[in-house]
Amino acid sequence: MLLDIFVTVPLLLMTTIARYIHVGLVLICLIVLFAIATGAISIYRVREDKTFVPHRPRRKLLPGV
Repeated sequence: MLLDIFVTVPLLLMTTIARYIHVGLVLICLIVLFAIATGAISIYRVREDKTFVPHRPRRKLLPGV
C-alpha cells in the first residue's frame, strides 16, 4: 500500500507530465519550422519572380516641369 502511494502514483504523474512536455516541444518545433519554411519560400519567390511589370511603361517625367 505504501509502495503504491510513494512510488507508483508519482511515477505515473511524472510520466504523464513528461509526455505533455514532449508533445509541447514537438509542436513548438513544428511551428518554428513552418515559420522558417514560409519565410524562406517568400524570400525565394520575391527574389526569383520579379515578373511584376506594368502593362504599359511609365512616362518619363520632363525635367523642370
